[in-house]
Amino acid sequence: MTRFRLLVVPVVAALALAGCGSSSKTKTTSSGTPSTVASSSTSAAAGGSATVNTATTKLGTVLVDARGRTLYHLTPETTSHIVCTGGCTTTWPPLLVEGTAKPTAGAGVTAKLTVVMRPDGKDQVAADGLLLYTYAADHAAGDTNGEGVAGVWHVIKVGAASGTATTVAGNVTTTTSYTY
Repeated sequence: MTRFRLLVVPVVAALALAGCGSSSKTKTTSSGTPSTVASSSTSAAAGGSATVNTATTKLGTVLVDARGRTLYHLTPETTSHIVCTGGCTTTWPPLLVEGTAKPTAGAGVTAKLTVVMRPDGKDQVAADGLLLYTYAADHAAGDTNGEGVAGVWHVIKVGAASGTATTVAGNVTTTTSYTY
């Protein structure tokens, strides 16, 4: 029985790790003109669209969803390589649109909003190529509890307050600066 466990554990671990990262493809691009606020934070409102707004928080002006919940991005992700899947989306729910809906940019949002198909087939909003997520531990509009989690989750700051994300892969450290 011990020998069987020694063989099964590595196989199960490999399968679990395989589910942590996957690819996606870009579906639709374009951002709408400023519009009214929709009514959902992680999934689309009744009409299927999602609105990205700005709000002032203790970290400065950041992108938020229609309910005012702070939006984050995961630094190792790209629109063609989504790693927050499965259980990760319980803690970090993606900002989604439904059907052929397109995201809309609220006042102050200058980022180009696009839609990316996730590995589960759902459509996620991205701002200038950064996939957007909320954080389950943010309980009220303006909370920024997800900033810096594990050194890879960051708010998306707007205007003069720019952000920096650092990604380490092997012996290579990459620092990315962004301003919206």
